[in-house]
Amino acid sequence: MTDARWLRSSVLLPVALLLAAGCGNSSTPANNGSGKGGVVTSCSGGEDTSSCSVILAAGSDDTTAVQTELINSKSGDTVCFCPGSYSFKKELSLTTNDVTVKGVGTKNTDVVLDFDKQTEGKDAFSVTGDGFKVENLSLKNSHGDGIVVTGATGVTFRNIKVSWDAGSVTKNGAYAIYPVQSTNVLVEDSEVVGAADAGLYVGQCTNAIVRNNKVHGNVAGIEFENTTNGEAYGNESWDNTAGILVFALPNLDKKDSMKSNVHDNNVHDNNRENFAEQGSIVSNVPTGTGMLVLAADEVEIHNNTLTNNDSTGVLMLSFDTVALLMTPKPQPDPQTSPYSHSIYIHDNTFTGNGGAPRSLLGLWKIKPLEDVIWDGIEEPGQSIGLCLGTTDVPSFRDFHAPDGISDPSKHTTDSTAYQCKGTVLSPVQL
Repeated sequence: MTDARWLRSSVLLPVALLLAAGCGNSSTPANNGSGKGGVVTSCSGGEDTSSCSVILAAGSDDTTAVQTELINSKSGDTVCFCPGSYSFKKELSLTTNDVTVKGVGTKNTDVVLDFDKQTEGKDAFSVTGDGFKVENLSLKNSHGDGIVVTGATGVTFRNIKVSWDAGSVTKNGAYAIYPVQSTNVLVEDSEVVGAADAGLYVGQCTNAIVRNNKVHGNVAGIEFENTTNGEAYGNESWDNTAGILVFALPNLDKKDSMKSNVHDNNVHDNNRENFAEQGSIVSNVPTGTGMLVLAADEVEIHNNTLTNNDSTGVLMLSFDTVALLMTPKPQPDPQTSPYSHSIYIHDNTFTGNGGAPRSLLGLWKIKPLEDVIWDGIEEPGQSIGLCLGTTDVPSFRDFHAPDGISDPSKHTTDSTAYQCKGTVLSPVQL
């Protein structure tokens, strides 16, 4: 699903470098927002800009104006956008530590950063500085990924929206909100619509909280991938192919996915046809999946509401099973375990799931399917990898891969051996 895109270096705009000396914070023009845009002294609507180090208004060359201020930014600066629609022809980049980028409107759609006319750079906005915050604005029509933060400590996405005018189509960027190889990440009160892979994606990170977001119209709503200490709660995920994913994938720098705590989310009606790029791992995710755990360890799924997901509520797989379904076959990674282990699923509310199974799960012609589906592949030499709690145990099916992939007579539905208590994870502290 993920490749080595985070290894690309950001490309600063040459024209912005030439203008930087004359357009920085120390030479702010006397412009109240009614002229050609760029740096202004106040917003024309009288918005509160008291916390702003520099104020920008939309104009004839937003690319140069905005990138210049990002290059000139100093640690502790707040770069503010007045309400309006900003158009960009090149990828934006920021390398300075401790910079906040925010819109000063009353809602996140008052400030729109539009990359529809972008001709240079793959992603929309690339950040490598520590202490980065982005707040209260919208970004749309990125040709690649939306906001990509790489190798940073202390990252906040708050009250932003990322979307594509084309709707939910394969040509959209794969990821919308994309912190990777970062530490102490917070994504909250945001919305993502239309990502062709994962809307809110946390990859190869340590200590991440994803809370109170709305994700819909994506292939995957929320994803923790090869991340340690991830917590997702208070989110609503609907109308995606799958609501929430917890993955460990091979051939990445970080070799495991550990301690994902997924709780108190509303995951419903995730029945959108899969529109991911063919050949990607996520293109194999069955439509109608509430949550999917793939080769991850120490995952606790609890107190969620999972409703009307056509294939199943929770699907748990080893990477060996997924590899059987992929063409071409993925390159094995001996340093990444292919098994899911220590998965604790308890105290969730399941209603109306499994009524119209799709993809692999639809081949079995079983309706309804159970609320928890497992391929039954356990790590050799380990104890039971799955606990379903001891009370109100969900309906369960072990399809005993690989034989049971094509032969439902191999399946079992007795959950007795998995009625146990697993590991309770502590809240993530940033």
